[in-house]
Amino acid sequence: MIKSIELENFRKFETLSINTESKIVILTGPNAIGKTSVLESIYLISTSKSHRTNDIEDVIEENKNYSIIKINSDKRFKLVLSNEGRKSFINDKEYSKLSEFIGNLNVLMFSPSDIELITGQKGTRRRFLDIEISLLDKMYLKEITAYRKLLKERNEILKNYKEENKLMLDVITGQLIEMIDLISNKRIKFIEQINSILKNVSKKLECENINLNYLTTYDLNNIKKSFDNKLAYDLISKTTNIGLHRDDFEIYINDKSIQTFGSEGQMRNTILAIKLAIMEIYKKENKDIILLLDDVFASIDQKRINKIMEYIKLEKQTFITTTSLFNIPDELLKEAKIIKL
Repeated sequence: MIKSIELENFRKFETLSINTESKIVILTGPNAIGKTSVLESIYLISTSKSHRTNDIEDVIEENKNYSIIKINSDKRFKLVLSNEGRKSFINDKEYSKLSEFIGNLNVLMFSPSDIELITGQKGTRRRFLDIEISLLDKMYLKEITAYRKLLKERNEILKNYKEENKLMLDVITGQLIEMIDLISNKRIKFIEQINSILKNVSKKLECENINLNYLTTYDLNNIKKSFDNKLAYDLISKTTNIGLHRDDFEIYINDKSIQTFGSEGQMRNTILAIKLAIMEIYKKENKDIILLLDDVFASIDQKRINKIMEYIKLEKQTFITTTSLFNIPDELLKEAKIIKL
């Protein structure tokens, strides 16, 4: 359970200190007051990423050089953000490796912006996979980081290619292929886990059959051949055109692409089902989760609200943001700590 949150120079907050020692915490106030920013700070401590921006400097208050997040639970977490990077601390001990810092506080975020998982770019879906798998698999972040380093090295060789670089290109490509084989298998296994659980979740939500399909830019059975076939084009374009950084996944409802055929309502229900399936994966791993619900009760119907309520009763702690308490079920209001921002 998160007992307190302190923010300094974070988004609109020059300083903020709130006590959150309650199973249900409701943050209420008008739009743009900073409710979502509080959830963002929790998400950052968990994943080291923001769910709202890829540029970490965006979270630093305007005209400030740094931002600090402190969260007190069973451990004391501290994250210092600046244009020089991140510094991460647990119980005052600095962790230079993000893989050792993230995943100590497990969270699952529900947000109206989650619909971008369907409507957004391929990178949004890859980022979703990388974050969720990293929280479950401590080695994954190290592996995807190693892949990106190899990819950068290969692209540098392609940009300045000369015949004497052929051996180095072959060596780097071989190492890249090994990482692709390892990481793609983990991504596919994770999607298979989601798919196996989605059958029951879809039935409970009384929505369409949902299925995720991983899309590669290479032949999984012969990755080397795929790279050999693409080498001439890579040399011309001076970049690596296949690999994990170009992969994607597609979401189907009743065997039709939701990106093409789904309504907004179907998309929201599908995202909810996927997130609930991920929660079930956490439970199988015996991991506690803190739920972050960003104004979701205003955008889903009563049936889905009731389903989320079932999870709220079971989870360690839930944070909810809302512009109006009328959107929150009375059952939650009775048990909640309400914080007005």
